[in-house]
Amino acid sequence: MFDIRAIKQKARLYTLLLFTAVFTYLAVLLGSRVAPQYIWLLAPGTACAGLSYLEYRRLQRLKLLARLRAQWGVKEVKKERAFSEIAALFDQAQQPDPTIDDRTWQDLTMDAVFSRLDRTLTWPGMQVLYRLLRLPEVKDTSRLEQRNGVISGFEREAGVREAVQVILSGMEARLGAGLCTLIWNTPKLKPPHPMFLYYVLFVLALFSPLLLLISTRYIVFIVFVFQINMYFHFRVQKEVKAHFEGVRSLGQLISIAKKLSQVEAGFLEGHTGTIRECLQQVKSFRKVVRYVGVESTDPLLYMFQQYVTIFYLAEVRGFFRSLSFIDENRDALQRLFLVVGEIDALQSAASFRASLAYYCQPEFVEANGLTLEEAYHPLLSDPVPNSIEVSDRGILITGSNMSGKSTFLRTVGVNVLLAQSIYTCLAKEYRSCPLRLLTSIGRADNVIEGKSYYLEEALSILRVIEALNEELTTLVILDELYRGTNSEERIFAARRVLEYLIRRNALVLAATHDLELTSLLAKEYTSLHFSERVGALGLEFDYKLKEGPATTRNAVALLRHLGYPKEITDVHGE
Repeated sequence: MFDIRAIKQKARLYTLLLFTAVFTYLAVLLGSRVAPQYIWLLAPGTACAGLSYLEYRRLQRLKLLARLRAQWGVKEVKKERAFSEIAALFDQAQQPDPTIDDRTWQDLTMDAVFSRLDRTLTWPGMQVLYRLLRLPEVKDTSRLEQRNGVISGFEREAGVREAVQVILSGMEARLGAGLCTLIWNTPKLKPPHPMFLYYVLFVLALFSPLLLLISTRYIVFIVFVFQINMYFHFRVQKEVKAHFEGVRSLGQLISIAKKLSQVEAGFLEGHTGTIRECLQQVKSFRKVVRYVGVESTDPLLYMFQQYVTIFYLAEVRGFFRSLSFIDENRDALQRLFLVVGEIDALQSAASFRASLAYYCQPEFVEANGLTLEEAYHPLLSDPVPNSIEVSDRGILITGSNMSGKSTFLRTVGVNVLLAQSIYTCLAKEYRSCPLRLLTSIGRADNVIEGKSYYLEEALSILRVIEALNEELTTLVILDELYRGTNSEERIFAARRVLEYLIRRNALVLAATHDLELTSLLAKEYTSLHFSERVGALGLEFDYKLKEGPATTRNAVALLRHLGYPKEITDVHGE
């Protein structure tokens, strides 16, 4: 079926194209057969062609805006995410302490949370967003308030937000994965030939066409120069082609940065001011690389551009000049990358907020403690909110399998991380001192390295113990300490570790199946629990956190429900 609405939207474009064709046809036909004066009909034809181009651009912008509006506030934006490349900026740029270490990131399933949060439009935005999550603010919460000002501005001012999103969309999505590597760790590439040779060949190519004024026989010399330059072009390109996209994406970054600097919005002034400062140093880069990796959708134009870049060795000279330019202006380029990426990351955070059932902004206080009211996890489609308060006493959570202990631990960890990175909490209230976050929630045997579950767990807990200090309050989240060994030693070791942690500058939240720990640690830890019951449909959970230690066990009841023989499930049998 025909899309009537789409046809109506494009009616002006189709009309202008029709007039362009008519005027051009009449100019050629009447100018050649009736009178030369009719060739002037090309003038209105050219005008219609120009208007057609402008109308096409307008329709493309409307199409882009429609897509951006459709994605705003959706539950999740589906796209390919290569986390090894997304993490490149975090891995290569400076990492101020503390960071979210790999174990904590994996324990909290943060790759999945990142995918839920990510609505960025550029590679710098995606990489900066990942870096913000791996580097939560602990020492300077004023920076979080500044980020919140930008996020709230994007929520409040749709016109500015869409203008910024349109600009960011100008950076090709397929480019930019390796841009941070180019800026932070520029490849040490040396030309396979002396640079002066390329410039000599450029000069020959530049002036050789003048020989045609003397005699057309010199066309042979021009072809000879072209063949020599073509050899050097493809010889060099073979070695450096892999880095062309990085250079091109840097040119695009500078281009969109220039447009962003012209956006007038009070909440963006700090970012646009930084962009203008950086552009003063790097604005000439686009001239350096204008012939590096040129592409065009027009095959004839593309072929012409290729011949020009080959004949004048423009791509070869531009590429090596770009590497020198990056070395000379590295600091400004890094700042530009980070500020453009942060703008993209913060508009993504604003869209994430719009997708939530409810959220709050965190309140940071000096007194040690953490209060969460009605908190939920971002990955659950139908979450059950829970509240908790952690202070000088630790929290010990008991409950049966699948009752919700591990999910709740992750809910707390994720909310702490989001609070200290994008100033957003999936809760009715969040109040806490700034916290360093360390977890040990789940691990399997490491067969490749020959490490047992118990050894992995012991090393993980040791890393937590060694990280504690008096300067930073640490939130320690633990699940089933030392489950890889026998119950007697597990309870002994878990008790000693939990006693050690609570005496240090730490807030401790631990889950366990060992009910004995609740009495052994009654002086230091408050006991909470999740419960369940066996119903007609099997085990039924309400996933609500309750006071006191667990009073039910479900392991045997679950086996009985699954149909195990009575000889196994009868607790009174021999």
